[in-house]
Amino acid sequence: MSNNDWKKTLPFKRHWAFYLLLKVLILALAAFIAWHLLRALEIV
Repeated sequence: MSNNDWKKTLPFKRHWAFYLLLKVLILALAAFIAWHLLRALEIV
């Protein structure tokens, strides 16, 4: 398996940085929601 094989499995022909940015945004959103939930329950 070469280094570029994973790029062929992507659903869309976009730059790999786009997917990296998307993952970071999703993680940031999840962390934001979790922090708000914990804050609402007064755990943090």
